[in-house]
Formats: sequence, structure tokens, C-alpha cells
Amino acid sequence: MATAFTDKAFNTSAVFKLIFAAGSQLHGATTPFLTSKEIGFPDANNATLADIMSAYWISFAVTHDPNPLRDTRAPFWPSYSSGGNGSAADGESVGFSVLQVNYNSIDVQGDPDASAACDFFDSQDRVVLN
Repeated sequence: MATAFTDKAFNTSAVFKLIFAAGSQLHGATTPFLTSKEIGFPDANNATLADIMSAYWISFAVTHDPNPLRDTRAPFWPSYSSGGNGSAADGESVGFSVLQVNYNSIDVQGDPDASAACDFFDSQDRVVLN
């Protein structure tokens, strides 16, 4: 989905993709790490991760980029299409980079969802016949 969104000519904004494998690992699993621990979410048991994730979200809300105001312990989060700063309009090479977040590490990796099968469905212009 991120690949299709960044491929559209009208999109000049950077897209950032996250794989979050901490907490409950269910939809919305980032929520306990983005809110105060005083709210009482039992899954937000890693204060360092909560600080890092909150800083990414605040930076994105303020600057449309998760990096400028990120926590000093947080790695640079490259945009999905460029693999670096900027947007597809910048003409940078496509990197399909995602931020992989676990309890013990935060790393940048290639998107495991970027595959030939996804490219096939994307090329069918929203109509795929069985």
C-alpha cells in the first residue's frame, strides 16, 4: 500500500512506513507507547521505547517529518520511497525503507512487503480478474 501511494504522480509528500513488533502486536499496538504511562496501559512497559515513539509522532505532527524533533537515542527514519530525506519528487532512488521497532531494537530495513506479487497487483490498475 505504501508503494502504491508513493508511486502516484500527485504525491509529493514523503511517506514513512513502520513495522511495530512490540506491545500487544495488534492493531493500535503503538497507542500505549504514544500516551502517558499514567493512563495505565499494561503493554507500555518500556519507557525508553515510549519516549522514542512519542518524539517521532510529535516531530511528524509538527514538521511532517519524524526526524527533526526525534529523541537523541532514536535512529534516522528514512522516507519510504527515497530511502532518505525528501520525497519522490526529489528524484532520489527508491529504497522501500521501513522502520522496524522491537522491544530491544529499532532498525531500518527493506520492506518485506515489497515483492513481485505486490507489483503485479499494483500494475493491474485496480482490476484483477480470477
